[in-house]
Amino acid sequence: MNLYKIYFSIIFLLASLTSIGQIPEGHFLDADDTAEKGYKLKPFIQEKEGIYHYAVLDELPFENNCSNELNQKEKIECSENTLNILITDNWGKPGFFKSSSYVYITIDENGKAVDIKVKSYPHHDEIEPMYIDAIERIEFKPAKYKGNTVKTRLWTAFDYE
Repeated sequence: MNLYKIYFSIIFLLASLTSIGQIPEGHFLDADDTAEKGYKLKPFIQEKEGIYHYAVLDELPFENNCSNELNQKEKIECSENTLNILITDNWGKPGFFKSSSYVYITIDENGKAVDIKVKSYPHHDEIEPMYIDAIERIEFKPAKYKGNTVKTRLWTAFDYE
């Protein structure tokens, strides 16, 4: 086998390995009971369902200091951090859990949390109701996309060691 074929094979293998698990631009992983492993890849704008990911919104459904001048990546980071703080302020750090938790929230056109999913690893039955209680205490408002009130999907993560 010639040397070029070996180099090509190595580069092809490395490129394939680095692309595994990548989320395509404009998509996110969402907690979804219809998916085989509990998560489903979804686009930022789900026109059929009328759901808009917070990365594309003009106005977020919660008080924040995230500028509209931020690029999409910065807006995602700012939104997730702000939501994380709002939830933590209503709950605090649970000192008795060692886990990573992922929280997904749908806010309807009236600014009400209508679908809350909590995934924790390792799983703790006690954690989900605590997050839901904290989230229900947050005063959400309707989200806006291109000047229209829309339903939105929010996401944030917590890591407690």
